[in-house]
Amino acid sequence: MNRVVITGAGSINALGGDVPQTLAAMRDGICGIGPLDFQDVDRLMIKIGGQVKNYDIASHFNRQQIALYDRFTQFTLIAAREALKQSGLKFDGELAETSGVVLGTATGGMKTWDDNYRAVYEGGKNRVHPFVVPKLMNNAATSHVSIEFNVKGPSFTVSTACASSNHAIGLAFQMVRSGMTRVMIAGGSESMLTFGGIKAWEGLRVMSKDACRPFSGNRSGMVQGEGAGVFVLETYVDAIERGADILAEISGFAMTADASDIVMPSKQGAARAMRGALKDARMDASEVGYINAHGTGTAANDKTECAAVADVFGCTGR
Repeated sequence: MNRVVITGAGSINALGGDVPQTLAAMRDGICGIGPLDFQDVDRLMIKIGGQVKNYDIASHFNRQQIALYDRFTQFTLIAAREALKQSGLKFDGELAETSGVVLGTATGGMKTWDDNYRAVYEGGKNRVHPFVVPKLMNNAATSHVSIEFNVKGPSFTVSTACASSNHAIGLAFQMVRSGMTRVMIAGGSESMLTFGGIKAWEGLRVMSKDACRPFSGNRSGMVQGEGAGVFVLETYVDAIERGADILAEISGFAMTADASDIVMPSKQGAARAMRGALKDARMDASEVGYINAHGTGTAANDKTECAAVADVFGCTGR
């Protein structure tokens, strides 16, 4: 079994247009949540989100590409370019054929959906652009990453709601570790900050009107954001041989299903996933120094997630 490391990272999000900007904003305590700015936002009850502002699309893509790429695909390509540049990898020959792309998204091309529903139902148009389907399909971003970087191995999209990108990275990890592939581009993207996207989420009554405060007594719900995060995974041996800068190592992964309720999370399911990851990594719970929580800011999630963490790691006071 191969050791698997990360040698490239890329991102665009409400905090910054790349990884250094994002980390600097985190260090300085900058909040990416603010007033939403798009058509018909005044008709919404929820008017805040983690929106990418001051986005200059023309600096990243030409006119033909803009016509073909939904916003979520644009974000993915920007993040992938940064990650591949940092990794230093170029895909040709055997490496191109033994490398792949696995990306996650919950909604795919939501802006394309929103724009074209508006054109047909509100504008009364009887035709839509021939690129509508290639733009909105969930695997669009994956396809365009594989095309742009000449990656010819397994390339597909995972759509499992909030877990989509984690599942994508985990599957990519397993493929590299098993030897099925040498390199995987993995991560995910979302861009559902549109009138239709937010209106749909309002129906669930889990959205906050003012702030996201997970695990806080005055929490009022979750806040939607947009952006992309992409990593380059490869074997430790390959990374060392070519002198790559290793950012991190992935040691273990697991995934479970609650098999109980479509919207209510389960403590048992989350606990089994964490225990499975620890077992896969051959680690003890006491070796873990940081837990990255889901932290939606909803009462249901906060309660079950805290219970699951306590069940696996105990109440150590750390």
